[in-house]
Amino acid sequence: MNKKDELGVLIEDGAQDWQIFQRAADDTASITLSGRWVTGESFTKAVVVVRLVREADGEAVTRSLQWVRTRTRKSGAKSGTWSITLDAVPAGGLYRLETVLQLSNGPVEWGQRGDMVHHLGVGDLWIIAGQSNSEGHGKSPTPDAPELGVHVFRARGEWTLASHPLNDSTQTQYLPNRLGSNPSHSPWLVFAKILRSELGVPIGLIPAALGGSPLSAWTRGGKNNPSGGVLFDNMLRYAEDARAKRVRGVVWYQGESDAGGEQRRVYARNFKHFVADLRASFGDRELPVITVQLNRVMSEPSTEGDAGWDGMREIQRQLAQSMRNVFLISTIDLNLSDSIHTNSLGNVTIGQRAAATALGGVFERDVKFRHPNCVTAKRKTARRLELHFDDVDERLHFENLIPAEFPFVVRDKQGDVPVEGWAIPRPDRFEIRLQRSLVGKAVVIGAPGTYPPFVVPQDVSGHRPMLGFTQVVE
Repeated sequence: MNKKDELGVLIEDGAQDWQIFQRAADDTASITLSGRWVTGESFTKAVVVVRLVREADGEAVTRSLQWVRTRTRKSGAKSGTWSITLDAVPAGGLYRLETVLQLSNGPVEWGQRGDMVHHLGVGDLWIIAGQSNSEGHGKSPTPDAPELGVHVFRARGEWTLASHPLNDSTQTQYLPNRLGSNPSHSPWLVFAKILRSELGVPIGLIPAALGGSPLSAWTRGGKNNPSGGVLFDNMLRYAEDARAKRVRGVVWYQGESDAGGEQRRVYARNFKHFVADLRASFGDRELPVITVQLNRVMSEPSTEGDAGWDGMREIQRQLAQSMRNVFLISTIDLNLSDSIHTNSLGNVTIGQRAAATALGGVFERDVKFRHPNCVTAKRKTARRLELHFDDVDERLHFENLIPAEFPFVVRDKQGDVPVEGWAIPRPDRFEIRLQRSLVGKAVVIGAPGTYPPFVVPQDVSGHRPMLGFTQVVE
């Protein structure tokens, strides 16, 4: 607009349509706004006033947020600036912010026009990080519609209603994670919709993932990573532009690019640096990180590839066990859209599992969210092993009788040990009967290789599949 045509209250900074603000521990947020005012009328006094109302019915959100006087300054005969911080804005929404220029103490309702901001919410913000399965490349049509109260900060630098693909790079302001090809369906819209429904507050998503990205790009540059950090810094730019000084958590699906030898060897150390950097950057030593264990890839079979994916799954499992507020969900039972990307139905399941993890692990709801996790593998006899699983609420269940689809490999000094049979003798135990005795040190690998069996033991409570693992036999 031409400056000569400006009139009334102009909002220049602080909020935009569809924006979600992170609530504090007391379930409120502060919203700071500023701008200019211009009038063509004569007046004795000019004051910019602001109110916050519910979009649904136009009622003031609270009495204290009904026509609040701002700090109004005069910079010209008929113009000036204004600013205000609205404190104690309660969690919820959607809200509408209205401004009015009140002249000469006249009635507010007939004051001069002012800018408005629509569809604001106070709730929880989640950052989406990782590589292509976090971007989302589910190709199959699947019902997963947008919902008011679930919003996304787009790559063009604007908040809007969240819809697929979340990582749309149209008019991107963030070149480091601009995609070479379009993304599609991801797990995170379902994740956010469930949280909004269960928690009763709006959810904002800030997607910053990039396909093929190694962990080094997400570990802040410096002494530990002199050539890296570009995607971490880019993520912080997203958060800064989204006005996300604090967030409720991070969802992380990554590891395929680091399954090779040297990168895998330093992965645990670098992931700990990544989480420490996240927590320092957002001022939250307990910031939750919900991670996703590797699923599968339809690549040329190789011993090296299988070892890499087995090793990465075990590293991911150990990190979730050893780090506070780092959680892990299994994907081993989910199908693909192509050679490596989870399909849309699988993404819906990931979103559901991640939401359950947030509700149970972060918000401490009494919900099932953990996956069966093998904690020991013991020799019961020379040719019989017993696996003990934690996080089994009811009982383990497994029915696949196809030998080629058996979800465990037992390996000793002489190589893979042929399996004779199996049983589930107790709710949290899985027995493996071998065709020969073990020789020397042995391990059991659960969900082995780059392309493991889809059917694995699961807890019948919630039908959560086990986590992939590599366990030394005691």
